[in-house]
Amino acid sequence: MLLFWDARLVFLATPKTGTHALESALGDVADIAFRHPPTVKHMGYAWSNRVMPRIVGQKEWTGFRTVAVMREPLSWLGSWYRYRRRNDLQGQSNSTRDMNFSRFLRGYLADPQPPYARLGRQWKFLRTEDGRVGIDYLFPYERFEELVAFLENRLDRKITLERQNVSPEAPLEVDPELAAPLAAQLEKDFRLYDALISGGDWKNI
Repeated sequence: MLLFWDARLVFLATPKTGTHALESALGDVADIAFRHPPTVKHMGYAWSNRVMPRIVGQKEWTGFRTVAVMREPLSWLGSWYRYRRRNDLQGQSNSTRDMNFSRFLRGYLADPQPPYARLGRQWKFLRTEDGRVGIDYLFPYERFEELVAFLENRLDRKITLERQNVSPEAPLEVDPELAAPLAAQLEKDFRLYDALISGGDWKNI
């Protein structure tokens, strides 16, 4: 999470949406930058609304606006799957190195989820306590250049990104019988993303 005081802007780092590159590019100019631990670095909207007023002051916090990124839900899961195939996780319970993508997805759909598929949802990251979309400015990962242009304008600076945290390549083939349960489990994620990418009323999903 990055907070820019003069711009009255807070960037919330949705996991697996290219946020590490932005943190590297803007971390030194942010007035507040949470980098560790990951749970704090990736503080969601509802949590930020509980924590940040105590840090910056309730009156000041009401003047800030939030910005975040959302990735197509299946692509987001694919990014997690590839990320957990990396060498340093081999042999650990959260490694996906010795499985295909469909097995990973079956784990994600399971209750309880096994360690290798124990993930949240983008929808939960972006929502308010009472289940509404809370983010003020939301950009699709697949049009990252729009986010960069927005931040350059709001922060009045040129942003140069370097590719970081590149995950190992792996096929992302999905068994057909998983389509329906994934659509049901991620129904709000898909609806929000579809509205976002099509220019619909994503704020009222």
